[in-house]
Parts: sequence; structure tokens; C-alpha cells
Amino acid sequence: MSRYRFLLSRRWVGLAAVFLVIAVACVFLGAWQWSRHEDRSAANALVNGNYDSAPQPIEEVVEDTVPDDLVWRRVVVEGRYTGEQVVVRNRPVDGSAAARVLAVLEVEEDDDGGRLVVVDRGWVPLGEGDPQLPDSPAGDVTLEGRLRAAEGTDERTAPAGQVYRIEPATVVEAAGVAGGELFDGYLLATAEDGAPAAGLEPFPRPDTSPGNHLSYAFQWWVFALGAIVGYVVLARREAAELVGAPQRPAEPARSPRRRSDADEEDALIDAQLQDQ
Repeated sequence: MSRYRFLLSRRWVGLAAVFLVIAVACVFLGAWQWSRHEDRSAANALVNGNYDSAPQPIEEVVEDTVPDDLVWRRVVVEGRYTGEQVVVRNRPVDGSAAARVLAVLEVEEDDDGGRLVVVDRGWVPLGEGDPQLPDSPAGDVTLEGRLRAAEGTDERTAPAGQVYRIEPATVVEAAGVAGGELFDGYLLATAEDGAPAAGLEPFPRPDTSPGNHLSYAFQWWVFALGAIVGYVVLARREAAELVGAPQRPAEPARSPRRRSDADEEDALIDAQLQDQ
């Protein structure tokens, strides 16, 4: 272990801290990508489980609010459109600039009054100027659509006839409709009286590809392992260099020089001079 005593030096302690920070950061980034993979998998499972379900009357599926596990479920509801149509701009569809066309469907119920359901009828390409909206059907309509959760509110004030989010209360107000119980959610229309909405483009099936989050997670974890391995390799290389460094040979001890005859004569002369 003494060969690795250099690891306690300030330089190597600093290197250890740097490699540790890199490894920990990579572990957390990998965990973040893993959580995104799990979220994506859960969302895909929800789409695949509900998207192709048989349509059922809305009152048999949901009451007032769309729960998370019923998103994309197909339902049927009867009513009539009321108020003005509302536009949500800047909502791209398959990479194309689009405006979504919203309307309010009034559903008659046994209780007093009716229930108001926001319907996303489809979309139109967004070009120069205001989009041209086809009229909604008049009279009673049998609507088939997919349940969607309401979007959050937006504090900005939208121009007349527009909204920034599909939030039922905001849409109903922009459509000029008052009164009635409000359904907390909206329907993504697939058919009106058995046919797609005239003059509007239908929405494509949601993308259910798994994405790259899982591979990114493993890549980050490999980077974390690489940081640890890299530190160990550097330490072993440093230790090998210290062990293999050439040692300076010790100088041999000098044997005392033998006294020559000249040295004896000089010593004798010095002794005689001291006696005089």
C-alpha cells in the first residue's frame, strides 16, 4: 500500500474530487433519462390501450372530469353546437403550422339545464391572415371523439375569437356562451354524424415510439463508470512509474589511503622541527 501513498497528496486528492463529481453527475443524468423513459413508456401504454377502444356513451365512461387513465378513450355524445367557434393558433401538426378549431357542444341532460362540452373539431393550415373556418353543423349532432384532459389556464389576454390554451372556462367565455354545467376536459373529435368534420384536417395518431431516453440513460452510466476506471488507470500508471524509476546508486565507501615513503619522511621532518 505504501506505493500508493501519493494518493494522499493534494494533487491526487483534487483529481479524486473531480472524477467523483463527474461520476455522480453522470449517474444523476442517467437516472433522469431513465425516468423520462418510464414516463414515455407509460404514456405510450395509455395511448395503445385507449386509442382503439370501442366508442361508448360519455356518461357511461366519465362524469365531470377526465381522469388520467381515461385519456384518449373514445366516447359518443349527442348535442348541438352553440356560440362562436374559437381558434388556438400556433399548434403545429406533423411539423406544419396549424390552428385548431374549437367549438362548444351543449348536451341536454335530465337535470335542469344542459352540460357544455368543449370540442376540438380539427385543424386548418395556418397561413397569412386569419384562418378560414368551416361552419359547424347546425341542429342536433352525434359526436364521436376522444377524451382529453383540460389544459392549464393562461394569464395572457388573447385576441377576440382566440385562446392560448384549451381550458374549458376560457374557451366557453371566448365563444360567447353563458350558463350550463361545464365539463372539465374536452373532446378531440373524430366524427360528426358518422363523418369527419367537413373542411377540417383530422389529427394524426400520437407518436408512440419509445424514443432514445433508455439508450441515453445507459450512455450516462457508462460515462460514470468510465470516470472511475479512468482515475484507477491513472493511479496505477503513476504507481508503476514511481516503482520503475531508476534509483541513484550509493557511492562506495573510500578506503583510507596508504601512507607512502614520502609521507613518512614529511612526518619525520615535521616532528624534528617541532623539537627544535
